[in-house]
Amino acid sequence: MDITEIKKAIALKVYQKADELDWCHLTIPERQRQYENWTSDPDIGGKLAEIMPVNRVRVYLKDTVLRQYSKKHKASIVQLIDSLNIKYDAITRMYEKPEGILCDGLNFYTTTAAKDWKSALASAFERAYLTGHKRENVLIITDHIVGRFVDQEYRELIEDAASRLEISVVWLN
Repeated sequence: MDITEIKKAIALKVYQKADELDWCHLTIPERQRQYENWTSDPDIGGKLAEIMPVNRVRVYLKDTVLRQYSKKHKASIVQLIDSLNIKYDAITRMYEKPEGILCDGLNFYTTTAAKDWKSALASAFERAYLTGHKRENVLIITDHIVGRFVDQEYRELIEDAASRLEISVVWLN
């Protein structure tokens, strides 16, 4: 087996285990434990250590294998707004980082993980401001079931900041 085949086989093993663990909904400490498990597993970390420095194995799993997994399993902005039964006739423009969409030339929707709410809120405001015309500006926040985001007062702080910028917030599980 060459290096590419080894990496591909390991990625498939990790993806299968990530599916079993419901990776996208694990907390940071749970993910950290799993990285350690994979790193010390002879069939995963052991094999990777044969083709790369040992101190790069965990980084490779986290930043390459699982980043690709997370991207494949993350709903797109179009899927998210469709799941919220938001009606639109046409997509006028798509945005990246944070992912966003302008529908019908008037309605902005931006999606972000809760931990990145500040930069996403600023981007949502800036995009609407630069366009000059908007009817609706919505920030859809995901991945908010852990940490300070379960605290209602903290959510109210975020919602207050958003309302001052004429942005509504949707908390999506």
